[in-house]
Amino acid sequence: MHKNNKPILLKNIRVIDASQNLDQEMNITVKNGIISYFENSKKNIPFNEKDFRSVNCKDKILSSGIFDLRVYLNETNNENVSILKNAAVKSGVLKMGILPFQKPLLDNPVMIEHLIEKTNFNNDKFFYPYGGATKELKGNEIAELGLMAEVGAIGFTDAPNCIQDSLVMRRVMSYAKMLEKPILQNPEDRSLAGLTASNSTTIQGEMNEGEVSTRLGLVGIPSCAEVMIVERDLRLAELTGVHYHVSNVSTKETVEVIKRAKLNGIKITCDTSPPYFSLNELELSTYDTSFKLSPPLRNEEDRIAIQNAIFDDTIDVITSDHKPMSNDTKILPFTSASTGASGIETLLPLTLNLLNKSDVSIMNILKKITLNPSKLLKVEISKIKSNEKANFIIFDPNEQYLINKDLLQTSPTPFHGRPVQGKNYMSMMNGEIVFDNLDLL
Repeated sequence: MHKNNKPILLKNIRVIDASQNLDQEMNITVKNGIISYFENSKKNIPFNEKDFRSVNCKDKILSSGIFDLRVYLNETNNENVSILKNAAVKSGVLKMGILPFQKPLLDNPVMIEHLIEKTNFNNDKFFYPYGGATKELKGNEIAELGLMAEVGAIGFTDAPNCIQDSLVMRRVMSYAKMLEKPILQNPEDRSLAGLTASNSTTIQGEMNEGEVSTRLGLVGIPSCAEVMIVERDLRLAELTGVHYHVSNVSTKETVEVIKRAKLNGIKITCDTSPPYFSLNELELSTYDTSFKLSPPLRNEEDRIAIQNAIFDDTIDVITSDHKPMSNDTKILPFTSASTGASGIETLLPLTLNLLNKSDVSIMNILKKITLNPSKLLKVEISKIKSNEKANFIIFDPNEQYLINKDLLQTSPTPFHGRPVQGKNYMSMMNGEIVFDNLDLL
């Protein structure tokens, strides 16, 4: 465990476990990777502190590790996997849903099985891959959904692509329903977004359509390109009975449609990521390509609607939508620059920033990055209690600092220089310490 091999004593630490609806100050010991003592901190500690690596954790929080629902791995080489893992555990992320858009594509059972075998070491299941819903993520032919489910695919999606063909989407949903797996959709009408390849003169959308895009001279993507796909898919979801999940909700209209669908009993969940509740389209006024995202940053009214949808539980999950890009592809002119940004290292503090915007409880905020993703994908989440293996993170929810892109392992970030709160100090996974800065406390 620690360099001195002593068991750990965490004194006066606030334990929040959404799976047990637990929020209480505790004293906890961890010995040989097992939570061996667990009590209310007001009781006397009946053992010698000298036998422990003792840390006073007053005002610190111990909770389940983050389950990041949407992460792009890019490539499965050892260096890339190692960088992503190190960045994740340092940031409190202990489980990740890996999207199929990478090299090679996760659109067949061989690649799903290969990724699981390559990336999950010592029985620590860290990566949970999705299978491509269609072959080569092109939206034309259904992929081998059944075989991918057998080898470990947790759901199906063509992300970042959107399935445009209604009949293909219906068939994908029908198979996914039989396999009891969710369908994740990146909703965007490609023709409205200028992403069709129907002719060589098509100009691709670059940002949200509106007054700002006109002033900047950039090609706009109308917000209705998102909600139109969601409205179509909801009809098909109702028809097939599948669990339909909307990824990266970014507009007020989409929030309203999802809210109505939930009231009507359709099996629907959704997520968003920090750019859409923290930033708006005005960030692009400097043509900074770190703000070139998909979906694009929307207007302030949309941003407020996304934030409120988190507070009223219309939005179930907050993800990083982690899609690191090469700096070479971001230093190009705005029109030619790549779309995407790093997110996994800033997910926890940006999510905790929401506590300053409302009287929402920290329990409800943590649910959206721990319990809710696990329930959605039917992945068991470890409980924090005596005689259980240690699977948790310890963080300071109040520590304030500025995000510094030079201190991140992945890039780019649209949040450089932004004030945030919340810093992770320890991550334990399957009884092993995988990140440890606890002595700094």
